[in-house]
Amino acid sequence: MARRFKFRLETVLKIRKQREDAAKRVVAERLRQVAAVQDETAALQRQMDQEIAGFRQSHSAGRIDITVTRRHRHWLIHLDQGILMAHGRLAELHRALAGDRAILTEARKQVRILEKLEERQRERYRQELTRDEARENDEIGNALYLRQKAAQVG
Repeated sequence: MARRFKFRLETVLKIRKQREDAAKRVVAERLRQVAAVQDETAALQRQMDQEIAGFRQSHSAGRIDITVTRRHRHWLIHLDQGILMAHGRLAELHRALAGDRAILTEARKQVRILEKLEERQRERYRQELTRDEARENDEIGNALYLRQKAAQVG
């Protein structure tokens, strides 16, 4: 019976796949963070739009109350600062995401290298098995031929 193929670097391949999976989880988490900040920014922008609409509506009556105007203005400034801070966090997250993706790309490359090596070694193993089987068949054929020759002579 032929021996089974054994990839000697299987443990290393498993470790590299685990690193790749960890890098995928980091990228997925970073993408969730980006989405959360984008949602926060959109919510702040909607709030700002509603505040502006409310401000315009209160001024359409013709009478302007200075304390209401100040309150609207302060709240708009607060919302605008929140949006600016969210944009800053979003820029940081995008930079971090680029780094995380680079790490994931490298991890994937390292896994792929070992997978290719395993493929080549497995193919080489198959070729050796085929050659061994051909040799065995040739030996059996030669032995049968020699028996038939010996039976004919004797």
